Amino acid sequence: MIKFFRKIRQNLLSDGKTGKYFKYAVGEIVLVVIGILIALQINNWNEQGKVDGEILKTLNEIRSNLISDSLSIRDTRILKSEDINIQYTVIHELESRNIPYDSIEYHLGRVMIARRIVLVDNGYQLMKRFGLEQLKNQELRNELINYYTNFTKRINNDTADDDYEFITVYLPYVRNHFLDYNWSKQGVPADYEHLKSDQYFLTSLKTNIKNQESTLEQLQNGTRKIQEILPMLDETILAYE
Repeated sequence: MIKFFRKIRQNLLSDGKTGKYFKYAVGEIVLVVIGILIALQINNWNEQGKVDGEILKTLNEIRSNLISDSLSIRDTRILKSEDINIQYTVIHELESRNIPYDSIEYHLGRVMIARRIVLVDNGYQLMKRFGLEQLKNQELRNELINYYTNFTKRINNDTADDDYEFITVYLPYVRNHFLDYNWSKQGVPADYEHLKSDQYFLTSLKTNIKNQESTLEQLQNGTRKIQEILPMLDETILAYE
């Protein structure tokens, strides 16, 4: 191809057609520039295709993480709701001083316990390293930032508070006043009559239940936020496919 263009230029010069030669030379330069621009554009398309492919992979990872979080939150909410109801039952039994001995030991194994939860953010961390600004859907980007920096933080903080109270309040009481204890299954008081009149224990249960309800609320908020994000995420994934 280069020899072909060179031959044309030589023929124009040898024939004395200088004007046509310069016009041809300019045209040739224009063609070369256009060719370079086309090559650059194709390269940009290829690079963008690679970027979009990585974004798609990351979005699918985030989707998988959110579904995992949703299932973990659901299971924890179920157990947490049961724990709270049982704790209310124990409070009522202690206040009425009417303890059902056939169920109290199981109930005492379920009060003030912390339900630990593991929320997964692998996909989000990958997107952060990749560059959140690469995500074209700004609304989705903002929702993901909100979920992973606010909602998960509140859930983790509240469950950590529950765990701290269980370790620092309930377990020391159990060690001093129970004959046996099996987490979430059984608590056997050393003296039922003392338990009925122990205001410290009753107050601890009442105080703790507010914390437990706060944790349950944060779990519910997390569920709602995931439900808001998933349709938006699915739509964005389809746009990248």
